[in-house]
Amino acid sequence: MNIAFVVYSHYSRDARVRRYTESLAKKGFNVDVISLAEHYQPKEKNISLIKYPFGRKRLGKYWYIFEYFLFFFYSFFILSARYLFRKYKFVHINNMPDFLVFTAIIPKFFGAKIILDLHDPMPELYMSKYHVGENDWMVKRLKSLENISIKFSDRVITANPIFKEIFLSRNNIPTDKITVILNCPDARIFQPLKSKKSNNKYFNLFYMGTVEERFGLDTAIDALTILVNKIPNLRFIVIPKLEDEGKYSVELKNKIRRLKLEKYISFHSPIPLEHLIKKISSANIGIVLAKDGIFTDSIIPVKLLEFIQMGIPVIATETRSLRRYFSNEQICFVKNSAEDFLKAVLKLYANPTLGKVFALKAKNYLKKNNWRNEQRKYFAIIESLDIL
Repeated sequence: MNIAFVVYSHYSRDARVRRYTESLAKKGFNVDVISLAEHYQPKEKNISLIKYPFGRKRLGKYWYIFEYFLFFFYSFFILSARYLFRKYKFVHINNMPDFLVFTAIIPKFFGAKIILDLHDPMPELYMSKYHVGENDWMVKRLKSLENISIKFSDRVITANPIFKEIFLSRNNIPTDKITVILNCPDARIFQPLKSKKSNNKYFNLFYMGTVEERFGLDTAIDALTILVNKIPNLRFIVIPKLEDEGKYSVELKNKIRRLKLEKYISFHSPIPLEHLIKKISSANIGIVLAKDGIFTDSIIPVKLLEFIQMGIPVIATETRSLRRYFSNEQICFVKNSAEDFLKAVLKLYANPTLGKVFALKAKNYLKKNNWRNEQRKYFAIIESLDIL
């Protein structure tokens, strides 16, 4: 049976998409994935990457729109053409943007089922990113696009219960059309190395993921101006999601040079999930910060869960979503300030045992919320489409 995925990201670094496709491949399905170009090939013989030939950059609002439409038309033509001989049983579309779901018009017309996976709510992300309110014209357009995209789909998936509440509150659809499938670390990949940290001469803070203002790396850098004098062997490792993370990333690097922190902070190139393990294993603390915002208040970052899976204590900004699932005994919560971050790092540096306790207790979350359980929900959705 043939299945197609469409995702505007690099497949090797997209943990959520890979969980789906690898599970499907293990069951014997043939999976085609339209995604961004990269030097990566899945080890599964029945997963094929159709690579969009252009790079992705963060160059502002209108560039985003231009890139989205380019990828849309590329995916539309590739998906339509391949459907003629692959006869996909269903197409799994991953936002952003939501309107990528319409790349599957031809397969849907001929009977293929459509799953729309809303990784993030676009209106809330737009409001947080561009500091606008709900009455902004673009926010209204995004809500309209979200509505017609959901209605076009046969089933909808989203990443946490708060997102589901948001979608149901403004879209007149049955509750059971949307299923929550939580982001989960891949336990096959994210396993602590036995030699972890034993010979590490540095005290490493570690960040991985999108480098944007809403994730507060500038807060950490402000704190480092003091921390480097209190922890001489301190290092801050950043592995971004994209090679070119845009204006904010450039501003951060300029700030680092201005503050003469180049010795302590290093930006690495993006790498596949498999190659992250050795780097993450050198971390003493995982960093998951967030600026105040309607979007950041509702997310459960997969990078947080990957740190937990690896047994690394986490300093995270206290948000509504994280408070729903984690306590002060599992995560070292901080307010959105350099002073609070500074105190948290010094506390864990002075008391390594406390960090181990945080890491151990945080793992309780994964006993219930893991891919083994979420995978069952995904295959239940597929069975409900009556295509097997």
